[in-house]
Amino acid sequence: MLMEESIAWGLKTSPEVDPTLPMTDGMAHDKRAAERPISNASVFKRTDTYLEVCGQFEAQRGMLGFAVCLIPTAMIGFLSYQYVLVIADPFQGLVNADESLNLAGRIVLLTGMSLILFGLIWFFKKLVLPLVRMDYFTTRRTLIRFNRVTRKVYVHNRPSAGGIVVHDWDDARATLDNPAAFSPEPVSEKDANLGHGRLILCWVDMEAAQMRGLIFVGRAAGTAARGRAWWEYIRRYMEEGAESVPQPFLRPWKGAWPHMSLLEVFYLYPERLLRGGPLWWVLLPCLAPLDLMRATLHWLAMLLCVEPTFPPEIESAGSPQEGSA
Repeated sequence: MLMEESIAWGLKTSPEVDPTLPMTDGMAHDKRAAERPISNASVFKRTDTYLEVCGQFEAQRGMLGFAVCLIPTAMIGFLSYQYVLVIADPFQGLVNADESLNLAGRIVLLTGMSLILFGLIWFFKKLVLPLVRMDYFTTRRTLIRFNRVTRKVYVHNRPSAGGIVVHDWDDARATLDNPAAFSPEPVSEKDANLGHGRLILCWVDMEAAQMRGLIFVGRAAGTAARGRAWWEYIRRYMEEGAESVPQPFLRPWKGAWPHMSLLEVFYLYPERLLRGGPLWWVLLPCLAPLDLMRATLHWLAMLLCVEPTFPPEIESAGSPQEGSA
């Protein structure tokens, strides 16, 4: 199951949170988290009305569908090939020269192969195909739109992950993927810089003790410091205006482009090479062939999916045309 589907399933089946656990309000909306904000190669579009960014797990697209269908498809293909051979050649796999035994043997063999083949096709249709559709025959990406006029966060998930969801910006709690981010007590600088810089926004109803929403925003920044700078880009845009943040230096493109699939998978390589140390210098050349295959599968998934678009009421939300109407 993909990460977005897992989150949607968890919020639907068990949204309860333990109010006795120590919980922080996250990074403040009215306090700067970094001096220099970065767009983290995650911004699709920036206007005076909204900031549209990508989700965090797009680089994994294509892997699940390929992995779950590889073995069943190979088994169905091999068994179908053997089935045709048995039908085409009356002497295939038979060692007894007696024709009646040959006929009986073929009937038993074909019956057994038919049952196994139909069982594999049923398994593929009921269990494998739904997982493949989550990866290959759906919308291409998760879109997250921060509208500074309506003070809303619009999330366009895949249909299997909940579809379009709307949250209030002012109720959002921002944190990172390191344990220190959840600590209500002050932590050391070392603990504060752990993690991979994954920016997480959540919406918690403390009165009902329930989690209302959870999204991973943009790409993993690589380090906690860069994750805070990425949050600062969004926070400053929403709180101080579009002119307070720089234009995105590296802007991802929508569509099914092979170079964008390479960017999705390899975008952290320069960071690892420059700051990762000798271990990453050895690991990255070894991982490159696998990541190249991931990029190819990602491109294939993009080709077989459709581009998500928000409905007209969200597209026009907060625009001057909506106000004049």
